[in-house]
Amino acid sequence: MITPEERTAILKVIGSKHVKKIQAYLNQNKILSPNKKPYSKTSISYILSGERENEIVENAIFAYAHQKMIEKEKQQELRDLIVSKQKL
Repeated sequence: MITPEERTAILKVIGSKHVKKIQAYLNQNKILSPNKKPYSKTSISYILSGERENEIVENAIFAYAHQKMIEKEKQQELRDLIVSKQKL
């Protein structure tokens, strides 16, 4: 189950429209509900808020947040590199 602290950290990394982004990630990775349908935004929201437990979706949410965190770090490294080159 996702704790409130984890939820806060996830939202900070993913940003706005987080449920829509998570839904797209789940669909892209073919993570479907037990009845073989895509997870609804409502269902994702319940899991993200800790109201429902779903280990598969929770793990996917953490994987997506980790992926976004790495992307942001790489982007920051590129920005820093460009700024340092400008100072020379």
